[in-house]
Amino acid sequence: MSQRKIVTTCTRDCPNSCGLIATVEDGRLVKLSGDPDHPLTGGVACHKTAKYIKRVYSAERITHPLRKVDGQWQRATWDEVLDLVADKLKSVVAESGPEAVLYYQGYGERTALKLLNKYFFNLLGGATTMRGSLCGGAGQGAQNLDFGERVSHDPLDHFNSESMILWARNPVSTNISLVKIVKDIKKRGGRVVVVDPARSLSVNIATHHVRPKPGRDGCLAMAAAKLILEAGAEDRDFLENRAEGWAEYKAILDSLSVPELCSLAGVPVTDAELLADTLMNQFPTSILLGWGLHRHEYAHYAIRPIDALGGIAGILGVPGGGVSQGFEEYGPYDQAYWGDHLHPDHRTLLIPKVGEEILNARAPEIRMIVVTAGNPVCMAPNADKIVRAFKKAEMVVYSGHFLDDTAELADVFWPATTFLEEDDLMASYGHNFVGPVNPAIEPVGETKSEFRMFQELASRFPFAVQYQRPVDDWLKAICTPLWQQGTDLESMRKGPFRLEAPMVPYVDGVFPTESGRFRFMTEFDPAVLQDEDPEYPYKLLTIAPHGYICSERTLAEHDALPEVVLNTSEARKRGVADGGHVVVRSPHGRLMALLKVDEAMRSDVLITERGGWNKAGHGVNFLTRDIPSVVGQGTPFYETRVTVEPCPKDRVVGSTVLVVQHSDESPGGNFTKELARQGCILTTVMPAQGDPLPDTPGGFDRLVVLGGPQHASDDGKTPHFPALMRLMRDFDAAGKPVAGICLGCQLLARAHGAETWTMPALEFGYVPLSLTEAGRADPVLGQAGPVPPLMEFHEDSFDLPEGAELLVTGAACANQCFRIGKASYGFQFHLELDSIGAEAWFDEFERGDIDTYAKYRTQFSGEFFAEMRSRFPLLVPQSGDFCRNVARNWLKL
Repeated sequence: MSQRKIVTTCTRDCPNSCGLIATVEDGRLVKLSGDPDHPLTGGVACHKTAKYIKRVYSAERITHPLRKVDGQWQRATWDEVLDLVADKLKSVVAESGPEAVLYYQGYGERTALKLLNKYFFNLLGGATTMRGSLCGGAGQGAQNLDFGERVSHDPLDHFNSESMILWARNPVSTNISLVKIVKDIKKRGGRVVVVDPARSLSVNIATHHVRPKPGRDGCLAMAAAKLILEAGAEDRDFLENRAEGWAEYKAILDSLSVPELCSLAGVPVTDAELLADTLMNQFPTSILLGWGLHRHEYAHYAIRPIDALGGIAGILGVPGGGVSQGFEEYGPYDQAYWGDHLHPDHRTLLIPKVGEEILNARAPEIRMIVVTAGNPVCMAPNADKIVRAFKKAEMVVYSGHFLDDTAELADVFWPATTFLEEDDLMASYGHNFVGPVNPAIEPVGETKSEFRMFQELASRFPFAVQYQRPVDDWLKAICTPLWQQGTDLESMRKGPFRLEAPMVPYVDGVFPTESGRFRFMTEFDPAVLQDEDPEYPYKLLTIAPHGYICSERTLAEHDALPEVVLNTSEARKRGVADGGHVVVRSPHGRLMALLKVDEAMRSDVLITERGGWNKAGHGVNFLTRDIPSVVGQGTPFYETRVTVEPCPKDRVVGSTVLVVQHSDESPGGNFTKELARQGCILTTVMPAQGDPLPDTPGGFDRLVVLGGPQHASDDGKTPHFPALMRLMRDFDAAGKPVAGICLGCQLLARAHGAETWTMPALEFGYVPLSLTEAGRADPVLGQAGPVPPLMEFHEDSFDLPEGAELLVTGAACANQCFRIGKASYGFQFHLELDSIGAEAWFDEFERGDIDTYAKYRTQFSGEFFAEMRSRFPLLVPQSGDFCRNVARNWLKL
């Protein structure tokens, strides 16, 4: 066994940009851990990093080019998809001009070579691109107004802090390298205050938690500033000699009392006193701003008063102090390679209103959309508009890893490498180090880096000679500002390099403004913050999940429904209960969710995680407003107001389903998850583990019987079978739908008088099947779409019961799906299998770990397993889509 360790850098949308060590054995990635030699991250990496290996090798990962034919994905070659895209680009540009093409570059990766993507579209003639930001625009714009240019303290300087205020910052979930600094401050007796309307996980490592009203943080900062002024503890030299606009800002402070400001902020005066006391008596205090502060229309009314509080308290330009927000991750690169100088007047669309902007684009209209490193259909606001906008385009090209929400609307899918298969450099928006992106493994399947994609696409255009250059040549050109600081490409590939950036900005008291002074905010209208609406009483806070980065997940990793958190008293007031189904409604859309109540929650917010896929039922951005922030063209997601209502009961929502599971290895997968997603309440029993079966169908509306390794005819080893078959008949007699899967299908056949028997050979793998004439007319199967190859894993089959209708048939096993009685369906195939189950079954069966079927292992070659796995990326999602359609149709019975 050969083992290699490769130094690399995480490129995902996270401020930590951790230095990593990738361990590779025999060409396969087996471990991903923190680089102990990284000066900042020091061997620490978040739990999401270790899980990333599963993403690299996921059964859902698309590893071959795809194109849609008659609405269905089909595998294609790279030449086919590149020719197709090149021909379309040429025809659109010739007929409507380059601005009829929209290039949307997301935030998934922002490495050095990613500059060249936009350069391609500028060489094309100046395509339409995006402006503004989904995250940090408002924060950077506001701080630029105050400081002239936002520059943050190096994170290592926070070790000099005697206290820290994490203002809407959640390092436990989104900035893991700060955790050790927080713990160090606490160990030395310093306070760590989390200021956040939500109780993030970082509250657990803090000493205090302050919960202001969303968007009113500036009022809290003003109240603390007034208390410092009243105590005579302000930095007079700063106010008199290093700042401008102080008189105007003091007039704003003087116009409101501390109680009035705290009332506006929705906090007790003691919270302002806590902040003021911390800043005065645990000096220096570092204030770190999080990205939640940016998510408001008037975000500058929060951020600029916090900057001002730092100036008044005397922590600006002081080691261990500062008001730090972020770093410019494109700073180390020569940004001329974006190519914007070629077409300085080319059209741009506003990211916070991307759906509306595309729909309203004229002269020319947007005819073609190319998306890389992003999932805007899921992550941008007002998803309904974005869906309509993307459907309006003649062609959508998507570069990504999975068939996520944006891929759903694409016509061409370019399978992208992960950073572990790429050669690049990575700067950070969370610290001052640039790290190497060294390829740890060969590209999986036929995946390509975006650099390779665009290099090969450019070969089909006249400007190829300007664009096509080797990786090293481009990196040496793009990173010229980096080389001028004293490093080179060879050195960079060995480990991180710290940029020429101050540990402590503004230490000389001079700011990069026209006057050289800090600029106080000189206008403030609290009336614009008054946005209460009795019909929509809660601000929706879509916070960063702890387990994932944005929408970076697979379909199988989603729970059936999103969870929303509401104050306990508010839940009682609205007639909704903990664990119950609710509808979250905004002026823009509605979403079904499961409710969690929390006594400690603010009463004016509703909290949920962002990033869940629309197609998985987690589309929170169907609720959100699409407006830009007043400063910085950011996206004010938190300006969305919602109400929470009981989910109206009908024949599906609130209906009860009994699920009989025979093995831990055979869960309900996509089928039962879809039932739960539609609002059913599931009760799962496992008779093989001693759970009793109910005597009658009473109390349940439907029955699902799952698969398992047991033989359907073996009542001796599985004594609950007779009672279960009787129950299946009783459900059907009562007109209550029954679904049996694999073993459950065989038991359904037995329950209605048929015989089961052992086949000559095991049927295993994704098998082509076809609908019968009865199946095509069936309300459940016939309306579910084309039958894709479906997973088989069985050695037993059955005779068709008398009176049954055969709906699906196959070559090796003729009886694949039947309908009998009033509303009973048997599915011999595993339509429920998701990617997690598919990977597990194939791995375990190939190793011979499943005792029941070990004797059949030699029936299948290594080539069979390799070929089948290579088809997983299409087989698994096609099977999942079919299953969800069948489940929804079954619920209509």
